[in-house]
Amino acid sequence: MADFKAQNENQPLNRTLLNETGLSPKEAVDLTNCEKEPIHIPGLIQPHGVLLAVTQDQDNLIVQASWNTDVLLGTAADALLGTPMADLIGPGQLAMLLVRSVNAKETADLQYTVIQIEVRGVPEDFFCIIHESEGLMIVELEPASISESDSANDYDWIRTFFGRLKHTSNRLEASQAAAEQVKEMLGYDRVMIYEFDEQWNGKVIAEAKEEGLEPFLGHHYPASDIPKQARELYLRNWLRTIVDVNYLPVPITPVLQPLTGKPLNLSLSILRSVSPLHIEYLQNMGVGATTTISLINNNKLWGLITCHHYSPRYVPHRIRNLCNFLGAFFSSELFQRQQLDNYQTELEVRTKAMRIVDIFTGHTSSSSIIEQLVEEEQTLLELMEASGAAVCYQDKLMLFGATPSREQVRELAGWLSGKAKDYTYCTSKLSLEYESAKAYKNTASGVIYLALTPGHQNYMIWFRPEVVEIVDWAGDPAKAVIQEGDTMRLSPRKSFEKWRQVVQSTSLPWREQHLNILPQLKSILRAQTENQLRQAEEQALQNARTLRHNEQRYLQLMELSPVAFLMITDDVITYCNNRAQELLGEEKGSSLVGQPFLNYVHGTYRPDLQQHFQNLSRNVTQFVSGQGQFVNGEGAPLELSLSLASVVHGGKPSVMAVLSPGTGAEAKGEAYADAATQMQSYLTTDSLTDLPNRQALENELDQRWEDERNLQEPLLLLSIDIDDFHAYNAVHGLKGGDLCIQSVADVLNIIGMSYGGFVARFSGANFIVTMAGASQEQAEELAEAARQSVQELQIPRDRYEEEGVVTVSIGGVLKVPVPSDRPSDFIAKAEKALYEAKSTGKNKVVFY
Repeated sequence: MADFKAQNENQPLNRTLLNETGLSPKEAVDLTNCEKEPIHIPGLIQPHGVLLAVTQDQDNLIVQASWNTDVLLGTAADALLGTPMADLIGPGQLAMLLVRSVNAKETADLQYTVIQIEVRGVPEDFFCIIHESEGLMIVELEPASISESDSANDYDWIRTFFGRLKHTSNRLEASQAAAEQVKEMLGYDRVMIYEFDEQWNGKVIAEAKEEGLEPFLGHHYPASDIPKQARELYLRNWLRTIVDVNYLPVPITPVLQPLTGKPLNLSLSILRSVSPLHIEYLQNMGVGATTTISLINNNKLWGLITCHHYSPRYVPHRIRNLCNFLGAFFSSELFQRQQLDNYQTELEVRTKAMRIVDIFTGHTSSSSIIEQLVEEEQTLLELMEASGAAVCYQDKLMLFGATPSREQVRELAGWLSGKAKDYTYCTSKLSLEYESAKAYKNTASGVIYLALTPGHQNYMIWFRPEVVEIVDWAGDPAKAVIQEGDTMRLSPRKSFEKWRQVVQSTSLPWREQHLNILPQLKSILRAQTENQLRQAEEQALQNARTLRHNEQRYLQLMELSPVAFLMITDDVITYCNNRAQELLGEEKGSSLVGQPFLNYVHGTYRPDLQQHFQNLSRNVTQFVSGQGQFVNGEGAPLELSLSLASVVHGGKPSVMAVLSPGTGAEAKGEAYADAATQMQSYLTTDSLTDLPNRQALENELDQRWEDERNLQEPLLLLSIDIDDFHAYNAVHGLKGGDLCIQSVADVLNIIGMSYGGFVARFSGANFIVTMAGASQEQAEELAEAARQSVQELQIPRDRYEEEGVVTVSIGGVLKVPVPSDRPSDFIAKAEKALYEAKSTGKNKVVFY
């Protein structure tokens, strides 16, 4: 075989081609036109048969013929042109052909029969295959006398083939059985099952060969070996045979077919001449004859049965048809096996995925979720066939198996969240995409990322290690391009010795089954999102009700007060009581509502008042007292004392004003003083519980923080939250929820004050207690007293007292303030402790 290769490598090869418009343009096939090579219209056929193009009208004239008709039929092509087909084969045989269907869409539809033609006075048998091409009937004739296998038992072959497949246990065993059966049927030296990857590179997955031949099993072949247009033809032309690789192509005359004015379309021709590139490729391999069977499913070419013989070999059409049938069956059988394997694997993977989903959706506390994840570590890793995994949930990062460090995982998660689309990202070559990952490519060259919350705070990442892969190519794929003079051209590789490529920085690819379960895992994300939305809606509802409570208090104060009250929104008076109407109004029956407030402010005082309003709107202050010059509706000047407070009215930032005639002591009547004091207290107290509100707490905490930092004494902060309050609200309604909050607030206030603490309602069902100078013992005692006191209220959770009583969870922190800390950090730490208390079962106290 080596001598054969050497002999053929230097043989000149006719690389000229026909184009769509006519004769050869004398254009070499190179890198720019290889994939445009018109291999379906070569204008040439292989010499082991003849081709005739016949009109489909009543005359059935031969209008094109291959030049070799004189050799095989005894009549020159020029003499056949223009003559009726009946003159060549007889009216009876022509009638037999015409009743057959010629509308084949692929070679599997082609029909053949045996006819007799008188050649030089002697009747000879021919295999006759017909099909239609652009309005003409193509008749291909092969001498039947060269058949070597007429006596073969087709039934035994089919039965043997099916029996072999039945006893195989997997896809590769079935492929090997198919290769061996086809080799036996064809009598070829080598039969390979060749599978394409996503980039159309090929790999030999099964091989049957004669002893002494170099094995090609496991070899890879670059996509350039089978260009795009060749793959497209393989979809229609399911079986292709080259009887003698070193054949001399036979032209068709005339070149242009009469109906289209273009070269004859030979897409379905069994004699169609092969691309010179492919011939060169086969000659470089030392191959003498080939048969190629397409493996197709769902109209997609997924592989080939490639058969090589190292000398010329003819395969009768009957055997070719049988191979075609077995190839189609094999394609279907392998596809079904793959589908069954995939289905079984996907069922197993989905079962594992459901177990992980249930962990997140079936437990309310993070401690239970974390505990369950630890127990299901193996399931978590097997889910993606991963070597490691990371789960970040509620700011707790858990690592399973082989992973990068915690710092590396957190940094990587930030990068992945930016790359993610629809909350997921997947790669098997992480270190080639993310520079920092080179430091840990041995544990994380492949990752699948899934966000568990919309903001990507919670997430899961699966890791696969680097797999250094040795890829055996049948020759160096880069050598498909060679230099010829000053130009580069695409040439089939001249060496098919094993060429090894080392692939690094990649993991095993993620299989389709793994990616298919990501939507199922996203149900965790949906559940977390729904929970966040529900909590946000509850908080928004609670905030709106608090605002309504405050507005009711403001309106009640203004309505009943003997002093003048105004509500100002966007510099316009939106409410006033009777006393304000009397003080500033023009005449009886007119109203201040809807009038710009500055209309009643003297020009000299307007700059000062506008500054007060700006300070209030920017939250520089919430309450302002002063004196100024005003005018009433009739223009009369007024000296008034005023107090201003920043409030919300009708859902908009507003200013509430209390006015009193006179200045200094003259204006400090009891009614004005009471109104101003009450208005100021409303700004710092919670409307539902009468406890200090969040603003008051923050002011108090700022002061205590500074004092304790200077004194170097510890400061205690307890974050107290009613357990499962949203569920309580759902059962008892909003009014029932308000009563529950009020009852808890009362008992917490009593306990807190008895220890000298400051108690405030922070938000919703959450309260804060702070105490200066507390010891650890006092802190724990206060927290436990608060927890027990709420439980002892015996507020039933449901209407039937079957679900226990209302409880609270408490998170505490006791710490000496340091300059690097802020009061907000203090609150955040107490809330983390509170979260842990809830996660470990609720109705508990946890200190950080």
